[in-house]
Amino acid sequence: MHTHISSADNSRVKLVRKLYSRKGRESRDRFVAEGLNLVSELTDGKHNIDFIMFSESFRDDESNTRKHAIMDFIKTSGCDACSVSDKIFSSLVDAEHGIDVLAVVEIKRFGIEYIASLPKETNILVCDRIQDPGNMGTMIRTAVAAGYGAVLALPGTVDIYSAKVLRATAGMVFEIPVIYAASEEDIFRMAKETKRRIAVTVPTGGKEYYNEQLGTGIALVIGNEGRGVSKSIIDRADVRVTIPMKGNIESLNAAAAAAILMYEAVRV
Repeated sequence: MHTHISSADNSRVKLVRKLYSRKGRESRDRFVAEGLNLVSELTDGKHNIDFIMFSESFRDDESNTRKHAIMDFIKTSGCDACSVSDKIFSSLVDAEHGIDVLAVVEIKRFGIEYIASLPKETNILVCDRIQDPGNMGTMIRTAVAAGYGAVLALPGTVDIYSAKVLRATAGMVFEIPVIYAASEEDIFRMAKETKRRIAVTVPTGGKEYYNEQLGTGIALVIGNEGRGVSKSIIDRADVRVTIPMKGNIESLNAAAAAAILMYEAVRV
């Protein structure tokens, strides 16, 4: 069903605004997916979409396969859809990115017990207080590309359902379960129960990463951009690795370091 919304006080417009805050997303178990790329990724029938909203400027264009896929999905699935004026739509989204369509989607929640269902050789990415949305999104994309089975986010990590993180994942966030842990203890309990080794990065004193077995059966911890992996995790880790660097460089960008280490799973 397609309806037109003319008022900025409409309940759906208000809901979209609320979902741009972490508190709003958590209280409603919903998030906003913006733009052609993300919304078209959601039309595979695997996601619970409350409704799709687009601006009056949005047009179904046969030459634009993503726009056509979205409109075809609305017609064939019976998904609720609504259009709003360009003015109202631009007040909701980041206009500089030329966004003219969004979807309100139910968040898929995964408990940490999900990891036990994965083959024991499957690697897990653990994000320890990653704050930069670009880093987080890139790490999720790389985890999918490297064949990782899940992403485990510790307290203090940026919300993956924020618009900036979702944009940075380029839709790959829908391809891998992201689990928010309650505490660091969840890592150690998960590792023990699933027989995975916890691997951390350290600036010095670790084994060169290419001389360590990082291909299978690990929980790879990538730490905060400024402070690295927490000392309490380093102290209890099974594996400590270092990425050798030349020149006057103290550390790599978190997403770059994560990519180097995660791709050891592809090399084996």
